[in-house]
Amino acid sequence: MSKLPIGLEKVLKEDIYIRKNKEDVYKALKRLDVNAFETFVEFYCNYSGPFWVGNIPFELLDLLDEENRNIEHYTYICRKEHHFPNKFLVLSEMATGTVLVLDSETDKVYKVNFEGGDELLLKGELKETWENFDDFLKVYFNI
Repeated sequence: MSKLPIGLEKVLKEDIYIRKNKEDVYKALKRLDVNAFETFVEFYCNYSGPFWVGNIPFELLDLLDEENRNIEHYTYICRKEHHFPNKFLVLSEMATGTVLVLDSETDKVYKVNFEGGDELLLKGELKETWENFDDFLKVYFNI
């Protein structure tokens, strides 16, 4: 049974969003050394981005497609430059000094700015913006 929000398949029904390389999702998660929650894995196994919806002013990146412009790439940047531990996945580009970050161990999603929010995140003191990736998807895709 699907863990994805009801209605997502209608929003992402166009062929450009259909993932054709599901095995590559698992390879990317292995390279990133994370065990993400089922909803995140199912979303990226089924759908290929990037995605842009006006509800949240961030482009939701694809996990691995679009070289140097994907979750894998931006996660490595934040690990190197901002010392993010492996559990964090960066879901958006670093536009306006803020990124969307998924904690793969808790499934919480954060808006993290680099004017102190990153330090709070690393200390475990930043309040999540969405309780889980499922809630994030519902708001992001307005479903």
